[in-house]
Amino acid sequence: MIKKQSYMGFAGFLGFMSLRYFYSGNLLDLWYIGFFAFFANFIIARISGSKEDERYIEDRKIAFTFTGQFAIIELFIIWCATVVIRNIDFICVLVSLSYAITQNLYAVKLYILEEK
Repeated sequence: MIKKQSYMGFAGFLGFMSLRYFYSGNLLDLWYIGFFAFFANFIIARISGSKEDERYIEDRKIAFTFTGQFAIIELFIIWCATVVIRNIDFICVLVSLSYAITQNLYAVKLYILEEK
């Protein structure tokens, strides 16, 4: 069964709390960017249908594969950043940002494959 919980997408609005960085200057305020990952629920809820058929399962595997390859690239970038910068606050922000990007990338890829 396809879970359609679009109301969870509203938690993504907590990501706008990261705008506090511009007046506080605290790098850890950018950690809230990770909440933007909840916006993926809005995209997944737009997929038509309520049952997992063979096409949906195949599209989900393709979306996972694409997102997994992208996540490996993100991990390499984060690793390179830790070697060069060595600032734990900056690394926390990068991890949070990569989490949000990966979740939304999966949702967009799945939506594109399903609507094709």
